[in-house]
Amino acid sequence: MIVDQERKVIYLHNPKCGGTFLRDIYIEKYGKTDATKWWKLFSHQYGVDLGHITYDDLPRFIPEWKDYRIVTMIRNPYNRFYSGIKELKSQLVPFELFSIKCSGHLIDEEWLSLNKFQKTYEFLRSICPGTDTRLLVKRDSASPEDTCKYISSLKRSKQDVLLRNKRIPWITPQSYYMAEKIELLWYESEDDWEKLLDIFGLSAYKERLKIAKDYAIPDAICRMIEKLYPEDRELFSMYGDK
Repeated sequence: MIVDQERKVIYLHNPKCGGTFLRDIYIEKYGKTDATKWWKLFSHQYGVDLGHITYDDLPRFIPEWKDYRIVTMIRNPYNRFYSGIKELKSQLVPFELFSIKCSGHLIDEEWLSLNKFQKTYEFLRSICPGTDTRLLVKRDSASPEDTCKYISSLKRSKQDVLLRNKRIPWITPQSYYMAEKIELLWYESEDDWEKLLDIFGLSAYKERLKIAKDYAIPDAICRMIEKLYPEDRELFSMYGDK
C-alpha cells in the first residue's frame, strides 16, 4: 500500500497486479518515507499481510482514509490466478532450504539437524503459520492447471485455507480490494498505467513498464477458477465483456 499524504492518494496493492513495480519506482524517486511504511510481510500483531492491506482493513491503518482518493489495479482473474500460484510456489522454495540459515524460531543447531522435508515444513510454518503445510508442500511441483484441479476437489473449508488466507495474499479474491469508493484501473491497459503513474508523479518511468502476457489457459480451467471465486463474479463478468 502507498499512502501519499501530499497528493491525498492511497494505492491499495492488489497482489500480482504490478504493485511491486509501482512501489520500487516510487521509492527510487522519493526515497523510503512514511508513504510506503505499510509494505511488509504478514504481521502477527495486525493479523494481515502488510504488503497487501485490503479495503476492509484500511481503516485500522489509516483512520482518515475517507479523505483520500483510493486507487487500485485489477487484473484478468484467470491470468492473476496463474500468476498467484507461481508466486506461491516461489515462496515455498523447498529445494533451496539449505541456503536458509535459520527458520526464524529455531536455533542454528536445531535447524541444521533437520532433514530436507523437516526443513520444508518448518519454513512453511514460518511464512504461513496456521495453514495446512501438507497442502502447500503438495503444490510445489504441480502445474497451475493441476493446482486448480486439486483446490477444486477440496471441501470449501479447505479451499479457504488457501484462497482466503491473509497469510497467502497472492491468491485471495480481488474483491478484497474493490469497493464503490475505489477507483479501479485495468492492469492490461497502458492508458490506465499512464494514469496511475501520473497520479504519483512517476510518468518519467513509463518506459520501464512491462505488462505480463496472457497465459494459455484451457477453457475448463477457466470455469474452475470462476467457481473458486464466487465473490469475484462481477470481475469475471467485467473481463468477459472486454
